[in-house]
Amino acid sequence: MSAQDDWLAALQECEDNERLVIEICLSVMRGRGWIEEPDRALVTTLRRLYVANEICQVTVQFNGDLMHDLCAGRPGEYLAAAWERECEEHWERHEAPCWSCPCGVIYGLITWGNAKVAFYTLTEDGLFDEQVADCPSCRRHLARVRRETGPGQLGLF
Repeated sequence: MSAQDDWLAALQECEDNERLVIEICLSVMRGRGWIEEPDRALVTTLRRLYVANEICQVTVQFNGDLMHDLCAGRPGEYLAAAWERECEEHWERHEAPCWSCPCGVIYGLITWGNAKVAFYTLTEDGLFDEQVADCPSCRRHLARVRRETGPGQLGLF
């Protein structure tokens, strides 16, 4: 069975509205350049997100009217947004670089080249929270402290 046949088979296991919402979602994801071709794992993830997000379960009914049909496809767009948010949360928790202030507070980092870094406080579960310039604990300017400390002295985690 080819990869395309595999994800299509997984899609056929869905009930009608779920399948239509996932097809719309896949179209949105391709259009935004997030994926080239889906696979079974992606379809399985979208099925899980469909069940977990009530807004994605709204019945999609097209009637041929352009404005109506644009709005009718929203559940698929919401499903794509749920997938995007789940990917962002995974990145923030498991892949994003972190840096520790000398006082011990850990920040998530988004780097915008060699000179520009955005520092984010972290929630208890590891997600980025508020962007800050100064450490709320010791009041140091984070970019300056990071610049003045060489790699390995405080460093990335």
